[in-house]
Amino acid sequence: MSIQTILQERYKAIQVELVRYLNNPYDPDRTHDLRVTIRTLRGLIKFLKRRITPERYDVINSNLSQAAMLFSDLRELDVLIEQAGAYAYAHPDKETNYQHLFSVLREDRQEEMKRTLADEAMTTLKNELQQAHKQVSALKFSGNDDLHQYIVKEMHRRYHKLMKMFERLDSDDYPQVHHVRKRAKTLRYASTQFADFATRKANKSAKLAKDIQDDTGTITDAHVNYMRLYQLAETVKNDDDKKLLLDIADDQLNKFK
Repeated sequence: MSIQTILQERYKAIQVELVRYLNNPYDPDRTHDLRVTIRTLRGLIKFLKRRITPERYDVINSNLSQAAMLFSDLRELDVLIEQAGAYAYAHPDKETNYQHLFSVLREDRQEEMKRTLADEAMTTLKNELQQAHKQVSALKFSGNDDLHQYIVKEMHRRYHKLMKMFERLDSDDYPQVHHVRKRAKTLRYASTQFADFATRKANKSAKLAKDIQDDTGTITDAHVNYMRLYQLAETVKNDDDKKLLLDIADDQLNKFK
């Protein structure tokens, strides 16, 4: 399968997941899977960056970034609801008004979901995706032998760089953790999608990238949840609600301290 064919199939996957999201935007998995398909194509473009003109790369990268960002807040709320649910399960206190907290979080999610489904947001999303597709379709790559060599070298380079970055990582440095997580995603997507071009390296690279993505994902999710919970605590008037939010925030804090 050619590189261009792989990229086109990834774009088709975005279109499928978009329909699935529109059919059932209430399901957190639909939001997640749609964002993953967009980020997968973006990750492959990042991996191929040295074989793409800077001007075209910047356009594609920007289009896909803007498309994925439309669902960022919704995804963060889904993760927050999931983590709050895990906390409630682990601390079954009848005197704690968990139900009220979840009603507030669900209302926030409902509003954010509506924002993503608004005509303006959908028009922007479709425009960004169409522009990205146009630029991706215009990409031309040289023969398979040359591409094989490039992909093997790039996978090797990114593998060792990612490993060194992770070894030096400070979990309290959120921007750096987030950066390492993004690099892990790029390597993982490329190792999976371009495996036929680098059969010896792909499995090893994909495993390392997944492990690092999972570890850094736990930290970055906890950072985001912590900030959101504290911000929400500042807006509530009920002291019991405030205490519960801060307790869950502290539980998230423990994940990266």
